[in-house]
Amino acid sequence: MIHGFDVYRMYLAMKQHFSNPKFDYFQYNGQVNAKEKTYQQRNDFYFFETIARKYQKEEIQNLLLATFILSKDPTKVWIGDIRESGKDRWLALIKLQQSLGYIVEQDTDSVVEHMDDQGYTFNNLFETMGGHPPLLKLYIKRRINLETLIIYDMILGFMKEWDKKLIDPLWENISFKVKKYKPFLSINTTKYRELLKQRFA
Repeated sequence: MIHGFDVYRMYLAMKQHFSNPKFDYFQYNGQVNAKEKTYQQRNDFYFFETIARKYQKEEIQNLLLATFILSKDPTKVWIGDIRESGKDRWLALIKLQQSLGYIVEQDTDSVVEHMDDQGYTFNNLFETMGGHPPLLKLYIKRRINLETLIIYDMILGFMKEWDKKLIDPLWENISFKVKKYKPFLSINTTKYRELLKQRFA
């Protein structure tokens, strides 16, 4: 059984993970050092205790993760965000994970359609010559999901090149979010690799 203090430490670890480039949630096993006396004096003490009673450890981790991932700026998430919208975001993330295959297919259709409209080749999608690559622009415009962008990178490995060539705050924020989110994703890329072969051959 998990206790409220454990949930609090998990929240602190998640917050560190999504705001500190050098902190790795998994390296520290989802925990950070904290004083229980300080925890018991917090105004939101009962929130953590309630969460501990209601959910299992993995569910709590996913509840916290959803709040950070689905926020505009994960570095600015605080406990009030989790109280207000954590459960809704968690349910949205579950729904996304359950239909990820379908979502990536739909997103890939959007990419192909954009290529046809603009007269792009497949390689054009990743080019940084004119600033943000077309594929990145599709994500920024919310025409494809972050998970699709990550899966494409798992297969093709283009983000290292983007990190070298794109020097702007927007990409830096997205790149940081991707790096921090990716370790939480357990994705078998085989079927997505086949999808890319079929759609872009």
